[in-house]
Amino acid sequence: MMDSILLAPGDVERLLAQRIRAARRGRGWTQQELASRAGLGIATIARLESKGRGQIASLVRVAGALGRLRDFESLLDADVPTSLDELRRRAK
Repeated sequence: MMDSILLAPGDVERLLAQRIRAARRGRGWTQQELASRAGLGIATIARLESKGRGQIASLVRVAGALGRLRDFESLLDADVPTSLDELRRRAK
């Protein structure tokens, strides 16, 4: 896996596009089928797969259709204090 320090936003978008496309193809689905399952238009799926760009709501719907909502868990976790000083600052 790539070191996240070396990833630029464009790199993340390209990887996301590749992984969405691979997950869909791995299930043997067409873009139309994924769009239907996610409740989105086919143009939205095509844009996500080609550019990795779209609305967050669309990405969440696609992840749900692909059974990958848990992949967002680390983004939703509260930041854990890294020092006692930070913990004290948060407590104030």
